[in-house]
Amino acid sequence: ISINVGGFKKKMRSNTLLRFPETRLGKLLSCHSKESILELCDDYDDTKNEFYFDRNPELFPYVLHFYNTGKLHVMGELCVFSFSQEIEYWGINEFFIDSCCSYSYHGRKMEPDQEKWEEQSDQESTTSSFDEILAFYNDASKFDEQPFGNIRRQLWLALDNPGYSVLSRIFSVLSIVVVLGSIVTMCLNSLPDFQIIDSDGNPEEDPRFEIVEHFGIAWFTFELVARFAVAPDFLKFFKHALNLIDLMSILPFYITLIVNLVVESSPTLANLGRVAQVLRLMRIFRILKLARHSTGLRSLGATLKYSYREVGLLLLYLSVGISIFSVVAYTIEKEDNEGLATIPACWWWATVSMTTVGYGDVVPGSTAGKLTASACILAGILVVVLPITLIFNKFSHFYRRQKQLESAMRSCDFGDGMKEVPSVNLRDYYAYKVKSLMASLTNM
Repeated sequence: ISINVGGFKKKMRSNTLLRFPETRLGKLLSCHSKESILELCDDYDDTKNEFYFDRNPELFPYVLHFYNTGKLHVMGELCVFSFSQEIEYWGINEFFIDSCCSYSYHGRKMEPDQEKWEEQSDQESTTSSFDEILAFYNDASKFDEQPFGNIRRQLWLALDNPGYSVLSRIFSVLSIVVVLGSIVTMCLNSLPDFQIIDSDGNPEEDPRFEIVEHFGIAWFTFELVARFAVAPDFLKFFKHALNLIDLMSILPFYITLIVNLVVESSPTLANLGRVAQVLRLMRIFRILKLARHSTGLRSLGATLKYSYREVGLLLLYLSVGISIFSVVAYTIEKEDNEGLATIPACWWWATVSMTTVGYGDVVPGSTAGKLTASACILAGILVVVLPITLIFNKFSHFYRRQKQLESAMRSCDFGDGMKEVPSVNLRDYYAYKVKSLMASLTNM
């Protein structure tokens, strides 16, 4: 018989079609009238014995392959829903899909967005970056109405964008060197070889390290004041996370200085000296200043900010596992093991076991206790792995978005006009915004 599918013509043998009599083409052979034939096809030419089907000719070769081999194969670029409707029309069941394609086909059908995550992530990253780029140009345009606006704008771009110009790169390198020098100085000051003991037996800071510390504080203060002086909006300046980190990096020094002055003037407030010692340890948070110069650290911060649900799930899973295995270990080991004689002690053991750290300071001794420990470790591996993929996907999304934003910011030149206009597919951007609006209205 002759088959015509949307202009694609093919002659097929009857014995090939009779292998699958329940399919649409197989049922054609059992038709004895033109009316019954037209119930199965769209048109029929009895002079040529040709059956016409108004279907997609590009998908029909997959049907032909099925009749010849008895197996269906699904190419990766095909739409699984369109393919599913097509084989349903021809009367072919999905269980004929070969094993090499079955897992991918059903996975894409159940979760159609999973296979195109990279593409969708790029689209969302573009639209989100476009919002941030618009906000960036909005801030830059505020200088037009301010005194010395052009000079302040150039300084603002140089201070806030490490790769904007040669001046900004030099400033960025100096800032990184000062931050690392401050951290190294704090670490060396804790070594016994560099500690100085005064006449009262109290430790004092090495004068050389004190000079480095004062220079670092002066640089960080200058950096913060300079950024504040050229900021486009003073009210929104400290709403930015990186500016808050800059402020927190110098506050401990000035608070410690005030506390020491108060203690010297009033000996009755000597306990405040302990506060100064604690504040000195907060200098380690200066390492967070490197986030201003690192795309990866900023992306990590955004990932943690928007992954609180996944992190909450991870903590919930761990807390449930720790509660269960600690009680089981306590029940088994409480009589023969002093390290596991209380449930709070078992919490510590279960925590280090489920997180696969395994300090070995407390271990079960009995066979039942070791089996419990094995189950605890295996459960810990599964619990930790489950949310990792979601968190990694979000990190990739924010890293892409941050790179696009940096590229757009570095390509701008407000003196001679923009060198490169940030591009975005407006249709996708509009669809993304409408989708977000409808989701908000649905929640309301």
